[in-house]
Amino acid sequence: MKSTLILFLGLLLTGCGTAPKENYQQAYEANLADGGVMLTTLRTLDTGDIRKTRHLAMTSLHVTLSFLPTFAAQAHPTAEQKQEELALARGVLDYTLAHREELDPRLRSVRMGVRGMEKILTQPEDVRRLTELSDYLAGVEKKMGETSKP
Repeated sequence: MKSTLILFLGLLLTGCGTAPKENYQQAYEANLADGGVMLTTLRTLDTGDIRKTRHLAMTSLHVTLSFLPTFAAQAHPTAEQKQEELALARGVLDYTLAHREELDPRLRSVRMGVRGMEKILTQPEDVRRLTELSDYLAGVEKKMGETSKP
C-alpha cells in the first residue's frame, strides 16, 4: 500500500517537475477531471463492501486535491473551472466526513488532502466542516498514540 502511494507520488512529481510552464493548464485540467472521476467511482463503490478500493481511491483524491492549488496558481483557471474545483473539493470533504472512520490520520495522503481542501475551501461553512474533520482526525491520532504505548 505504501509503495503504491510512493510510486503514485513519484510519477506525479516527476511529471510536474519536467513540464514546461505552459503545460500547467493541461495539468490542472487533467487533475480536476481525474478528481471528478474518482469521486464518482467512490460513490459507485458504496453499493458494496469494497473498503480497500475506497481507500485507494480516496488516496488518489486527496493527493489530487493537494496539487490543484499549485496547478491553479500557474494555470490561471477560468471562473467556471474554479467553480468545478470548489465543487470537487466540497464533494471530497462530504465524502471524507461520511467515511472518516476509515481514515488513518497518520497517512501522508490524508494530511495532504486536508491541506489541499484548506487551500481551496475558504467559505465559513467549509472552514467549519474542515475544522470538524481536522479535530476528528487529531482525536483519532491521539487515541492511536495512547493505545500503542506499552
